[in-house]
This record gives sequence, C-alpha cells and structure tokens, in this order.
Amino acid sequence: MITPTPEQAAVLAHRDGPLRISAGAGTGKTTTVALYVRSLVEDGTPPEEILGITFTNKAASELADRIRSILADVAGPGREAEVHTYHGFAASLVREFGALAGIERETPVITPTFARQILYDVLQRREFRHLDATWVGSVDKVQRFGAALEDHLVDPNDLVSLAEDAEPWPERLELLAAWGDYRAEKRRLGVVDYSDLISAAVTLLTRHPDVATRIRSRFRVVLLDEYQDTNPAQRILLQSLFGDGFPVVAVGDTDQTIYEWRGATPDNFHEFIHHFPHGDGRPARELSLTLNRRSDRLIVATANEIRRQIEGGGEDLEALPGAGTGSVAVHWAADAVAEADWIADRVLRLHQEGVPWREIAILFRKNRHVALVHDALTEREIPIEVANLGGLLSVPEVADVRAWMRVLHSPEDGPALLRILTGPRYRLGLGDLAHLSRWASRPGEETDLDHEGLPAHTMLEAIENLEDVEGSSGRARRALERFRREFRTLLEVAHGDTLAELARAILEVTGAWKEVEAMSPAGRLSARLNLYRFLDLTEEWSPLEGRPSLAAFLAHLELMEENPADELDAARLSGEDAVALLTVHRSKGLEWDVVFIPAVSQGNFPSRSSGFENPYTRPQWLPHELRRDTPPPFDGATDPKLATDILRDRHLRQEWRTAYVAVTRARHRLFVTGSHWYGVPVPNQRPATPSPLFELIAGLPFTDDLGQAPLAERPEILRAPDREPAPDPLFPDGWAAAVRAALADPSHVETLAEARGVTHQVEDWSSTIQQRLFELEQVPTVARPEAAPVTSVTGLVTFAACPRRYYWTEVDPLPRRPSPAARRGADIHRRIELHSLGRVPLVEFDPESYDMVEADRAEPKTDPFAAYLSSPYASTRPVLVESAFELPLSSGIRVRGRIDAVYPTREEGWEIVDFKTGRRRSDPWLEVQLQAYAVAIRSVDFGPRPPEGLAASFVYLGDGVDVDRRDVDAEWLSRAQDRLESIGRAIIDDDFEPTPSPACRNCDFQRFCAAGRAWLEENGP
Repeated sequence: MITPTPEQAAVLAHRDGPLRISAGAGTGKTTTVALYVRSLVEDGTPPEEILGITFTNKAASELADRIRSILADVAGPGREAEVHTYHGFAASLVREFGALAGIERETPVITPTFARQILYDVLQRREFRHLDATWVGSVDKVQRFGAALEDHLVDPNDLVSLAEDAEPWPERLELLAAWGDYRAEKRRLGVVDYSDLISAAVTLLTRHPDVATRIRSRFRVVLLDEYQDTNPAQRILLQSLFGDGFPVVAVGDTDQTIYEWRGATPDNFHEFIHHFPHGDGRPARELSLTLNRRSDRLIVATANEIRRQIEGGGEDLEALPGAGTGSVAVHWAADAVAEADWIADRVLRLHQEGVPWREIAILFRKNRHVALVHDALTEREIPIEVANLGGLLSVPEVADVRAWMRVLHSPEDGPALLRILTGPRYRLGLGDLAHLSRWASRPGEETDLDHEGLPAHTMLEAIENLEDVEGSSGRARRALERFRREFRTLLEVAHGDTLAELARAILEVTGAWKEVEAMSPAGRLSARLNLYRFLDLTEEWSPLEGRPSLAAFLAHLELMEENPADELDAARLSGEDAVALLTVHRSKGLEWDVVFIPAVSQGNFPSRSSGFENPYTRPQWLPHELRRDTPPPFDGATDPKLATDILRDRHLRQEWRTAYVAVTRARHRLFVTGSHWYGVPVPNQRPATPSPLFELIAGLPFTDDLGQAPLAERPEILRAPDREPAPDPLFPDGWAAAVRAALADPSHVETLAEARGVTHQVEDWSSTIQQRLFELEQVPTVARPEAAPVTSVTGLVTFAACPRRYYWTEVDPLPRRPSPAARRGADIHRRIELHSLGRVPLVEFDPESYDMVEADRAEPKTDPFAAYLSSPYASTRPVLVESAFELPLSSGIRVRGRIDAVYPTREEGWEIVDFKTGRRRSDPWLEVQLQAYAVAIRSVDFGPRPPEGLAASFVYLGDGVDVDRRDVDAEWLSRAQDRLESIGRAIIDDDFEPTPSPACRNCDFQRFCAAGRAWLEENGP
C-alpha cells in the first residue's frame, strides 16, 4: 500500500469543488490521480461516474491501468472509471450526438500527415497571386493557419472583417481560401481531423445545451491530466460542460508545456482557477506536488536551476529525504564524430558497471543528430532502439528497405539505387558502376537528352541491358546480374501484393533477415526492433482514397520526415534490453537511470526560432484580436517590433521548458555534451560554442567536467568511418574515402590514376567523384547542418533599400512584373564572363545566378558590352571570374553571391569589380553589394590568397565606362562587416518595417504598401 506524502494527503482530502494541482516533474501525479480516484470510490462515488481525460493515447492507457489496479480491491472486478484522451472524449461526444452536428457516427478520423496530403492536393487545384502553391512550405503555412483557426474557434467571416489591403493580409486571405478548399475536400472524402472533433463538439453543445446537461449528469468528478498541453478550443469545450462549480480537478505543470508550436497554451493552466471557479464565483482551490520521487538530489538541483530560467514557472522541486546524490557531468568534444564516440564509450562503460541497456537513454533536441550516435553505438555492438520515425528512417536496415521501395517505384532514383548497389549485399564500388554511367549517357535512338535536359537512359536500364554494356565482367558483373534477378522478382511483388508483403519480400529476397541473424546479439536485437517498427508502419498505413499504393506510401514517409506531426504521442518502447534513442519531445512521461543529452550547442539547444509567430508580418499567424488566449500574447497597441521581442521571449521560455523535461527524465546520472564542429562544411564556417543551457549546467558547483577538447581545424566530412568499405577497382579504400581524400587534396585523383596507369581516365574519375559528393551527403550517417536562414547579396541590397520590400521579395514573395531590362543585364554579364574565361560555357545559362540589383536594370544609352570591350578590364586577365561564395554571418544568416570579377592592380593588389549595365546611381543602399564582396574576399577561401591592398568598384557600362572606386582599408572593412551583421540581425528578428525612399518609384509592390504610396503622394512619382 502506498503511503501518501503530506502534499498528496491534502489532494486526497479535497472534496470542495474545482481544484488545480501543480505537479512538478517526477512528483507522482499519475499515482496521485489514481489514489484520488480510490479515495472517491471509498467514499461512495461509483467508478463509472468518474471521468478521466489526458493528452496522449499512451498516457490514457497508463492512467486507466493504474486506476484499474488500485481499484481492484475496492470496487470489485469489472468496475472502471471512464478514461479518454482530449480528442477521444470529443470523438465520443460526436459519435453519440454527431447527427445533431451533421457528422455521421462512423466518420473516420485522419492523422496530421494525411491532412498534409489533402492540403498538398488542394493547393495544386487553385491559382494564387500571393501564395506559392509549388513550394512544399506552403502546405505548412496553410496547416498552421488552419490549425490556429480551429484552436481558437474563429469564424472565417470575423477574419475577413479585419482584412486590410496591406501585407500580410492578401496572402492571409488566400490561406483562408485554401483552408476552405481543404475543409470541402474532407467533406467530400467523408473524413474529419482532430480539430474537427473539438470544434464539432463545441458547436454541438452550443446549439444543444440539453446535451451538455445530459453529459454533465453522468459524472460526479472530472479529472483533467496534462492540462497544460490543452489549447483554447479544448478549454472552451470543457468549460461548456463542467463550468460553474463542477468538481473538476486539473493536474499539470506549466514548466512542462513544450507543445506550444502545436497550439497548446500554458495560459489554460495558469488561468484554470478563473476559468473553472466555484459556483459562487470564488477561484478554484490550488495545491502543489513538489516532492520528486524519481531523481537523485543533484538531478533535482539541476532541474531547479533550469526552471528558474522560465518566467512564471512553478515551485522548486524537492528530492525525497532518502534520495541518492546522483551525478551531473559535461563534456565538450572536438567534433560531432568524437562526441558520438565519447557517448558510446561512456554507455559501454556504464553497462560494464552494471547498468542495463534499457536504463540508458540518449535524448536529442533534433532528429538530425541521431545518425552519428547511432553509428557509434552500433560499431561497439550496443543494442539500440530508435523510437522516433524521423530517426528510424535513417538507420541503415530501414533505409535499405526504403531505398528498394524507391527504386521499385522510380527506376530513375539514382541515390536510392546507389545506396543499394554500394551497400553490403552487392558491395560494388564507383569504379564498378562507371561503365553503366557511360552507357546511360550514350545517345538514345531518337535524342541524346530528354525534355528536361537529362540523360536519355537510367542506370537501371543499363543493368537491364547488361549484355550490351562494355566493360562489365567478373565479380561486378555477377553482382549486377544478381541484383537484376532480385529486382525483377520484387517488381512482380510490388505490382500485386500489399505494402507489408512487399516490405517482407524485400527483406526475404535480399537476404536481410539472414544478415540480421548473422549479427552479434546486440546488433541483431537493434536491427529487429527497428525493422519490426517499420513493418508495423506498413501494416497500419492506409490511404484516404484507393488502394495503399507504393507511391502514396513513399509520399507519406516524405511528409512525415518533413513534418513529423504524427509523432506527437509519447514514445512506446518495446521493453527489450536496448539503449533508447529519441527526441526530448517524445521522451515526456518516460524515465531512465542514465540520460545523455548531446549537441547542446549555441542555436541547437536552446534552439533558435525558424520564425516568430508574429501576425503583423507573417500571414499564417492569427491576428491577436481573434485569439482565445487569456491573456493574449500582446494587444492591439503592440507594434510589430515589440511583438517580435515578446514572441522571442516566449520561444525561449518554451526551449527552457524542453530542457527541464529532458533533465528530469534522469534518475541517477545526467550527461550533457557538445562539440566544436557539426554538419557538412560550408565556406568560412565558424565552430559551435556551448549554449546557455550547457554553460548553466557546466557552471553548477557540483557538475563534473569530463573534458573540454581544444579547438582544432574542422574535418572535411563529419561521418563515422566505413567499417568495411566496398571493393572498388580504382579506390581501394572505398569511394567514400576517395571523396574525403579528394576534398583534402584535389590532386589525389590524378596521383592515384598515375599510380594505376589510367591517366587517360583522370577527368572521368574526377567527374565521378564530384557527382557522388551529393550521394555521400544523402547517406543517412551524415550529420546535417542546421538550416540557418539563407539570403543573397541581392537580398541584402533589397533589405538596405527597404526591409518591407525584402519581405515581399524573399520571405513571402508576391508576384512581380517581368523585367526585360534585368534579362538584358544578365545577358551582358554572361558575355563578359565568357570573354574573361576565353571559352564557351560548360553549364547552362541561368540568369538567376548573377547578383542583379536595380542598378543593372536601368536602360543604357549605349551598348554596354561594347563599352566593356573598350575598357582596360577586357584586356586584363582576371584573378577570379564569376566566383560563387557563401558567407556565414555571426547573426545567423548565410549570404550567397557571385563576384563578377577580381583584377590584379599595378600596386600588386586586387580590385573587386561589379559590372553595372546601366548608368551610375547614387542610391546609398547599393554600397552593401560591394561591402558583401569585400568581406567575402577577406573571409572565404577562393583559392588564391588575397593581398593586403584591396579596392572595390562599380563599373558602369550604360554610357561609356564609368568607374566608381573605393579603397578597402581596415576601417572601411569594419564598417562593412557591421552593416552586414546589422542587416542579418534584422532579418533574423523579422524586422521588416517599410522605409520609404526614392526606391518606391520603381517598386513592384506599390499597391500593397500604404507607406510607399504615402511617400509617392508627398514626393511625386
């Protein structure tokens, strides 16, 4: 029998109306709820008249089991309380009374991923002026916008009544139209989504108050678990049923509100005492649970320090009087591979000390950091269970099955085919496949290229015609023949059997199960757990229309990878003795003896926002006037810049809550790690630094410092070493090793070819390596870089002219008038480029590749190219020509651009030149273009080392040759760097206020911009 603590005893004694229980992490809230139900039953309340509602299916199952167990000796067999999820409870209302709301009893409920599929389809059917329906991110926009409408029960007519001509309203109204199409398509398909269940239930109870009375009469007490994760619509539904003094007990923890991005609001829990008052209007009673029953003292102390970073958080946790000391440690590694190796070695040591594998978890802020740690654990034969779908699709055994599915569906899928052929079953190297590439590149019977400019044949066609391919012999030919036989067998299965049968056939035909059985016990367990989880997915999935096709399933996987909305439920672990790998969000409600938290670096954890929920600047966010938060995040008097500051603080609080959840999963030991280098290299990449979370934990007096690796040069590729590289006739160490060597030393391929007597193939092999760089980055074990915001040099100049114009050009693009002048300017730039190179182009002309700012678009008086030919630049050999670069700024922005040319000067310096095909302009914002180029020359490795003396010039060619030159000294360069960083920070902060100027006269967006029109009225067109 459980002995209640004094805090729990106070809860169990409560019988007077509504109650809010603030239950900190690990304080036994589920046990407390079950004990409370027992106390009610012991006092005479029938179990059937107790309603429990919680958030996830897993939590509902656990709560029902706990109540059932604790009531076994009190209520007798077969008597249970009613337990639902919040959506499940709404669904039960709709099933029973849905006819009154126009919803059939057995209407299927679709998941968020299916909702995305419908949205994608409907976006292709409508024409938009402001919304880019071809961009997959538009699906996210519409889904976020529509979810906000439903979460706040907004009438579309109320939204339309607020509309203005200015941005972001034109696009917002198109989002509303797209959402209307989505709702119509759901009706056609006869399905509803989760939001429909809540809104339908609210509508039902509003129109039929007698239904609310009937529901209310069935229960004596209602228990609301995880109440901090509810949204305003769910709160309004519950108020309509159980307001006015009904005995409602809400349990939650505002410090664990980590789902705001999906509509949850911590205000529901904060304001519960006013939303559910006593019948006489008094606020509901408040009690707390602060005694942590899970974690040792130092874990609890760490959690409290993190909690103090959360404004408006709950009370400090207290450890049990008999709790152990525990341990907290940090480690900073040289790079992501070294960090993964350190974690794996520490996991191995802990197990050798007696810790079961299942009592160790590695919790990631983001899925992209899973792969390297997975590889390091696998290399040490440590059994692992990947509990996130995003991570599951990247583990080798599952990725191989998916690659087969992709090739069976799309024979032209080169990366998937390459993964299969170079993998452990066929073990082919790039040299074994080069002759196939040559055959595929040969002219077809009618044309050399297809309509998109791609080779007329695929590599799979080359394998099908293997007898006609020259150079195919020996071991490689036998492997390709085996692949062909197995591909044909599986193709028959793919056309006739179910997805689950196809997945099982792939595993059987390719001998994957035999390979699994041949693994070490740890590897065998890991592979089986991962494959079983994927097979379960193929069994459970079915499309909304038609048979479960392979194409639809692969599209479903891609949607889940891009936005794993179906992973909102807490993870369900198998219980096998394996180390768990999952994200922090999926770990909620779970606990382990030992927890590792990797990649705690600046910008990753706490994570920087990809865009604040600012309704003044972004159309997908709901105007504050229509939100049902109490109080709203900001009021109508708030300007956009202040709103961004408020929302930035709100985002940071949610990140600290996520850290609090992560830390409190540990019982005895906590390890926090990071490293200097992550991801694939980018030009001038800066090393990662410890985040505020890492520094906070490292600075605690009891934290053990387990090593801080010195900063060293960044490795070219952060990827676990190949344990068994495939044999290759040219690359004895494997093709991945060849890519690394070529990156480190461009002459490596030539040296290797000379040693093997194949110098005539140097160009061919060099090209092969370059072509395979992309495939290397597609291998799941590559650590992905964080998707930092990217802009162009043209974008910087646009922002300097007017931030609002940048917003309409780069952030939420509006339609623009075609510009023949811009096209002419790009043509001239191309001719200058080819003249400088002294040859014909090797790539197709792409006018968008040039940095074309407005100065290029002015109508020239004379022939710009003739002016160029008459200038000294035409007869001078440049140091650099059309040199592309990517410049990371410390503000978090990455800038991409192309410098027209760099010329040597008589003073043994360099002159950076940007050719302008128009006439000289005095606009101050144009200077940003030369500033970006000069900073890039000093920061990015273009090959030749720049000299001390630098100059930067605009060379105008629209009326003869007019050179506008400035010297680039240290002071000028410092000002340039500061200006670029200032623009970068403003872009990150969503600071897009208009700055009217003469640029308004040539702006494509005059009709949308009230500030610009006002300036033109005052100053003239």
